[in-house]
Amino acid sequence: MDPDGDETPADPGDEPPAGPGDETPPDTPPGSQMFTCDASKSPMFGSRDVLNMRISADFTKLNSAPTKEESGSQAVIELSDQSGAAPITANIIARGVSRFHCGFRPFSLKFEEKQKDNIFAHLGKSVKFVTHCGDREGLSPTLKADSLETYEQRLLMEDTVYQVLDQLQVPSLKTRLVRLTYHDAPTGKEETHLAFVREPEDEMAERCGMEELEDLSGVDTSQFKVDQHGLVLLNLLNDFVIQYDGIDGKNLVAMADVDRKAIVHAPYDFDLVGVSRPDYVANEGRTLEQNRDAFADWLRRNQSPTLFEQIDRMLARADQMQGAVDQSTMNEENHEVFSRWLSLYLGLLRDFRACEGHTDDPSRPLCHVEDDHGDGPDSASAVDPGEWSARIEPPGDADMFAVDLQANTLYSLGGRVPLELFDAQQDLVASASERTVSFEPSQTGTYYLRASLGEQLVTSPLLPRPDELDRYISLYADDHGASLETATTLEAGEAGEGTWELAKGEDEDWFLVSAGASANVHIVLRDTDTGRVEVSRRDAPADELPLEEFLLEGDNDVSRLFEQPGEYVVRVIQMIGLRANGSYTMTLQ
Repeated sequence: MDPDGDETPADPGDEPPAGPGDETPPDTPPGSQMFTCDASKSPMFGSRDVLNMRISADFTKLNSAPTKEESGSQAVIELSDQSGAAPITANIIARGVSRFHCGFRPFSLKFEEKQKDNIFAHLGKSVKFVTHCGDREGLSPTLKADSLETYEQRLLMEDTVYQVLDQLQVPSLKTRLVRLTYHDAPTGKEETHLAFVREPEDEMAERCGMEELEDLSGVDTSQFKVDQHGLVLLNLLNDFVIQYDGIDGKNLVAMADVDRKAIVHAPYDFDLVGVSRPDYVANEGRTLEQNRDAFADWLRRNQSPTLFEQIDRMLARADQMQGAVDQSTMNEENHEVFSRWLSLYLGLLRDFRACEGHTDDPSRPLCHVEDDHGDGPDSASAVDPGEWSARIEPPGDADMFAVDLQANTLYSLGGRVPLELFDAQQDLVASASERTVSFEPSQTGTYYLRASLGEQLVTSPLLPRPDELDRYISLYADDHGASLETATTLEAGEAGEGTWELAKGEDEDWFLVSAGASANVHIVLRDTDTGRVEVSRRDAPADELPLEEFLLEGDNDVSRLFEQPGEYVVRVIQMIGLRANGSYTMTLQ
């Protein structure tokens, strides 16, 4: 490829060009979603050779300004590998969150217009650089290193993670190492250090057939849903590179497939992965073997046809992934760590691949998932009304419970898993997902409660909390309902007595209240530590948030929540504290 030109774009439907010795991914089964991405059109990523670059700018200001907005200056970029090429001009500005405090801050080059016929072609108008960081007073212990060599080795390891994932041809940002000479224009001083260019998120989204979510304008995304195949891939990639810093919504690129109304996430920011930084607090010093064992358990709990398809892709590209490590300029010690990581993890994937269809075989501990409850009326577990838990795994699992209920008795149903209640004829009686619901059976008899995660393809995270494995369920006789239809009406001058029936969950009691111009409303809490009250206008639009206040044991004046005369819905909600259950009295004057 001409280093100054563009890569020839692939025809629609083509696989990205393969390098010497590469294999193309296996055929995609009909109906699956494998998210194969095209090659980048930018010459920046046409080679893994280190790019020699010199940038002249006010680096004194860039690295010392108190805010990003005050750090910018004019920059002149020269490529020493391209003699005779005209210098490129741009604005340069510092970026980053924790790394904003580095001695050499990460930065963006911002061009007035999209570049053509140079190394920055097809990278948009803003290009991000990741630097080696370097010492600075006050730098956090997480980022601080003992030497310049360690700083640069960390950068090389981060780049290597990107390169390993890039071999899979899935949504993942491309990178290119740069030997960067920083020319500080005000002082004339120069320093040369390693850095890497990171592909713009919107460019990655485009070559993966999507759009970056934040770039969508004029598109209603309220009905878009997270693509479950993409969620499997995201978890698989993060868990494979031991990215504990990529959980809870952090370090994700959000993309949208507008035609399918789907949201897909890609991981990024791999400076603190467990492969290279076991000392990072989230990694808890785990060895590669300990991380592999946790990964094995995640695979076992979350096995599905989609997961096996994604593993097939990874195994088909194993040689290319190892090649990315071999080509890295990491030192010998880090090469050994990365090679051992790939050997352990790819070996696990090869062993686990034989698990398909064997979740019921207890002689295969790598594969076996014990079913704690049956999935139909004939195999339902008999329970009494109250509280219990269920383990919903692997994806597609459902647990069913048989429970005897009395006619014309108020019951509430809820938990931390979607629930459906059926009568003896298997007609749906009630369902609960995000909030507790209440109902009164019309007949006495045996009812069947089904707990399922529906179409979710990831049932639990890599390092789950106990409640993310054993999911809480409650079905209990209640004194006040948790819906408009079952709410208790409280008139002025009356007192509403309530009891929170649950020991582990959050009972929710609803009241309908007519408040006057100077309503005086108190809730006296007894025999428990805390609770919560939510107040909303009965005719409020769906997007209007309720007013809320936390309750403490004793008398709580909540009059301020009733801002004007009118009809209100009051929800008195139990919270898990030091003492279970509890009771209350609500008065309206």
